[in-house]
Amino acid sequence: MSYIPRMTALLMTALIIVLIRETGVWLLEQLGHAELGNFCGLFVFLGILILIRRHGTLPEWLLQSNTVFMKESALAFLPISAGAATVLLAVGDEIWGMMLVLLVSTILPLWAFARLTERGLKENHPDA
Repeated sequence: MSYIPRMTALLMTALIIVLIRETGVWLLEQLGHAELGNFCGLFVFLGILILIRRHGTLPEWLLQSNTVFMKESALAFLPISAGAATVLLAVGDEIWGMMLVLLVSTILPLWAFARLTERGLKENHPDA
């Protein structure tokens, strides 16, 4: 594929994400662990993308639409952060456990994403 219009690429990317996620949710519902479906589906998607990346290149339309989604979804963290701060005030003795959950679920994935991005940029632009 040489050129895919931006809106088509965005819709295709969203469709891929939703299909894989919903498949994970359905599968884990069948196994009696519906609460893990979202995580499992998106984790499998990450694995698929890593395999594709190791054995070739990801399509340009997928990279471009991912960039758009990442930029647009950045503002979604603001209400989540405000809600987390409110919850921290109410947890009392469980604050250290809550802080650990916040650390593991937000800061470590963001750090890992930054490292992967840095490595990808170095591979694609060695002079930078």
